[in-house]
Amino acid sequence: MRPPRRTVLHAAGAVTVLGLGAACARIPTGSPIDSRPLSGRVQPGAPYVQALPPAEDATAQQVVSGFVQAGVGSEEDFAVARSYLTDELSARWRPAAGITIYSSSQELEVKEVDETSMVLVLQVVAVVDGSGVRSVLSGPVSQNVEVTMEQVEDQWRIGEVPDGIFLSEAAFETLFAPARLYFLDARGRHLVPDHRWFSLQRGAAAVLEALVAGPALFLKGAVRSAVPDAPDIADAVVTTAADGTPEVDVPWSVLALRVEERAQALAQIESSLRSLRSLSGIRLVRNDEEYSAGEEHTIERALPGHRPIAAGPTGIISLNDPSMDAPAAQLVPDLAEQALTSPVIAQEGGLAAALTDDGTVVLLASTDGSVPPREAATGGEFVPPRVDDAGLVWTSTVRSAGVMLALAGSGPGQDVKVDVPWLRGREVRALDIAADSTRMMVLSTDSAGSQLDLCAVIRDADGVPSSLTQPDQVRTFLSDVTQASWYDEVGLILLGSDPGTGELRGQILDLTSGRDPLPSVRSTTDRIAGTVVGETIWAGTSDGDLLRSDGSRWSVVDLEAHDPSFY
Repeated sequence: MRPPRRTVLHAAGAVTVLGLGAACARIPTGSPIDSRPLSGRVQPGAPYVQALPPAEDATAQQVVSGFVQAGVGSEEDFAVARSYLTDELSARWRPAAGITIYSSSQELEVKEVDETSMVLVLQVVAVVDGSGVRSVLSGPVSQNVEVTMEQVEDQWRIGEVPDGIFLSEAAFETLFAPARLYFLDARGRHLVPDHRWFSLQRGAAAVLEALVAGPALFLKGAVRSAVPDAPDIADAVVTTAADGTPEVDVPWSVLALRVEERAQALAQIESSLRSLRSLSGIRLVRNDEEYSAGEEHTIERALPGHRPIAAGPTGIISLNDPSMDAPAAQLVPDLAEQALTSPVIAQEGGLAAALTDDGTVVLLASTDGSVPPREAATGGEFVPPRVDDAGLVWTSTVRSAGVMLALAGSGPGQDVKVDVPWLRGREVRALDIAADSTRMMVLSTDSAGSQLDLCAVIRDADGVPSSLTQPDQVRTFLSDVTQASWYDEVGLILLGSDPGTGELRGQILDLTSGRDPLPSVRSTTDRIAGTVVGETIWAGTSDGDLLRSDGSRWSVVDLEAHDPSFY
């Protein structure tokens, strides 16, 4: 057997012709990416990276490396990439099965095992599954991909390779963008976002196809869609109006729906398309007539609240214009004299909740006297409660028995125990329900460390919960996370330890695009709260200080208060 050889390649965002005579071919890391509009079904104005077919008499290694780079060319169902494959493999290879994203700054290799066996060595930084859900890895992880070669008319072609394509970080960030599919909650009140990544070259067609295909697994059973599963949905054509605004033809199958269902489908389609950066200003039209959901059938996109509150020496107080010159406003009269922790108020006002100072009793009351105050749960140590817009306060015992409590503002007769078997035996540190009252994040820990899960509440049409979905685990990029809450539609605010230094860190984590660090926090910080709608982030410390940040630094607020949050 001949000595093993390898081709070392530098990852690049564009495809470059490989020199056939070189023993070690390299792709420049600074290769330019040429963007130009394409014709046909490709989204007008979408970026385009040229994929090159196999060179005549290319070596087996060069065919493998060329196939990897040809993943940038989606035209005609990846026709260029298929030209590197045997006819038999080309017929069954599924490029849409997923994307392996490799580092643009580290080398990838093609190693020759023998004449017909190659190993592609990638430094993988993320993967995208077939539905567009991206998972970011902790750092470049070496991955070996076995490739089998065959001779076809004296030319090397690939006979076996896994489904899916390979893209460098640079190529992926050029050709793909995050978007949000919007589905309907069980009550038809809110649009619930489902974060994905889509090809900018396919644009509207990719988004509409995904709407028809349905939500991610963690949302199944908790949301529904008014968009019909009809052949014409993904055939919508995007054009550009005289004023430069992109327009998409509303499918006839949508226009044929009953009035309320049509309004819901239009709301889903419009919000989903506009979430893709290239279609942010899109209009829905048909035969020169513009369509929208209509004011009488408005379906809301729900965002977190923006009014800051905290627990004062007693009661729930407002943090708007905090000052020592006058007492902070008490927001819940029935709790004004009660020492408490972890206060929360429903966004629309009304229902409020908190824990007693020792965390062993869940208190329910209201801002306007509409809810009789009561001790809604006793007999254990409870997780800080959160409230939804269906009139329910959610909590759990810290040591989970596999049950979550949904306590009703309307009275104890409407309280619900929700089985959560996947949480049994874990220590629950925090939970929070999104403003759409559907998606829930649960922070828990066991001997293996902290874990952040994203799940959804399954309800009936009246909003009564029955179960939680199986969760997706969220990568936080922090170790020992102690606090987590919703910050945006698809964003969380976290408090945890830097895995490298062990220092306490705050972080905004966008579930689609990545993470942003917050200004360094005090080592005694034990509570953090923020919202994209507000202008400040608040924090509390175990030694009694209340802090506020504008995003660049923290300042102490001279007010006796703790456990900040927003409503």
